Amino acid sequence: MKRIRLALLALVAAGAAAATLVSCGGGEPARPDVVLIVIDTLRPDHLELYGYEKETAPFLTRLAAHGVVFEKVRSTSSWTAPATASILTSLHPVQHGVLTGFKAMQVLGRVDPRISVNRVPEGVQTVAEAFREAGYSTWGVSDNVNICRALGFEAGFDRFEEYADLGAAQVNAAVKRWTKELGESRPYFLYLHYMDPHRPYKPHDPWFKPMPGELAYSISAYDSEIRYVDERIAELSELLRWDRGTMVVITSDHGEEFLDHGDWDHGRTLYEEVLAVPLVFAPSRDLRIAPRRIAEPVSLLDLVPTLREFAHLQPGASDQGISLLPFLRGEGAPPADRAFLSDLRSAPWFGLRTLKSIVVSNEKLIVTLPEQVELFDLVLDPRERNSLAGQRPDVARELRARIERFESECPKFTPETVSTTLDEEGLEKLRSLGYLK
Repeated sequence: MKRIRLALLALVAAGAAAATLVSCGGGEPARPDVVLIVIDTLRPDHLELYGYEKETAPFLTRLAAHGVVFEKVRSTSSWTAPATASILTSLHPVQHGVLTGFKAMQVLGRVDPRISVNRVPEGVQTVAEAFREAGYSTWGVSDNVNICRALGFEAGFDRFEEYADLGAAQVNAAVKRWTKELGESRPYFLYLHYMDPHRPYKPHDPWFKPMPGELAYSISAYDSEIRYVDERIAELSELLRWDRGTMVVITSDHGEEFLDHGDWDHGRTLYEEVLAVPLVFAPSRDLRIAPRRIAEPVSLLDLVPTLREFAHLQPGASDQGISLLPFLRGEGAPPADRAFLSDLRSAPWFGLRTLKSIVVSNEKLIVTLPEQVELFDLVLDPRERNSLAGQRPDVARELRARIERFESECPKFTPETVSTTLDEEGLEKLRSLGYLK
């Protein structure tokens, strides 16, 4: 179906941002391939480039050595559907309306196979649509059941494959089938959503080391999954020659809890262990972006504006993030006083709760509607152990008012839902992923 456009996109004149890219003959700026990789459920503190003591992602570390690493990056939610919709649209969950996904309900103690889920609204322009309108070929592979056609995530892709936790090898197999076409259709935008290391954690030899106790065993398996997907990304990089004329961006949709606040998984809370994600821009050396690390906080909402500017597209009319391209070039740093909002509608087995959070500088407020309020100083209390809401009620009130003002004033798209019926195999897959109890 033809989608309603919010803004016309055009290529910027030949001289725009030419210093960033290698020029082709005739002075026209090069049009690099762009690869966006989302590694589901990846905590940055389980990567050695963020200080982890184990070598879990040596290829990513090598990429980052000649790229730009953002050290503080927040997601807009703590589970896949809303967070990924924000990655691909630069909209907050309350704006794009993708809040439920495949979180099946229970009716009278029995699972109802008829499931209603939110989908990306027709009026929202995705990054794939922006690239396609600018003349790129667009390709996508998702191994997460939530990132699928039913939820509208195929919009803008010339080719889109979807799987349900079949593993990184299956994602790569799909891309390998396209190798010849990708080579002939450059420039291309390629989106890859790897499910590893989402639970259930699958031990991968030779990197998995059995450890006593459920926590240590789970972390070892989780780390081995990171190493496994890192190997698969390295495989595609060599196959597709991402060392030439390519910008590779690697991030995650959300983190994972390993009893940080007494529980497992994600989609329960809005603490930092589930909101913090990695973000690495790894250009091939011919794109001439100097390596650096950036300590100022940024958001996953910033991905779309950055990629638009990098590929010489005009800004999106509804983008909520900012372009990070000037900072990739070494032109200053992101503003340190931005407000970062996150949103969660938890699953039925997590209590059907609605949570909101906002971070401004070092102050973080979490509101569990209707009345539970937590306030943390992320400098003095980075693990969010001691709420200051009772000691600093004025700060808590002001931060909550900022959330409410934003949600009342921000432009919102009309939410869309679609109903689908799952067979027993589909229901069992949701159970194995923790999307159904």
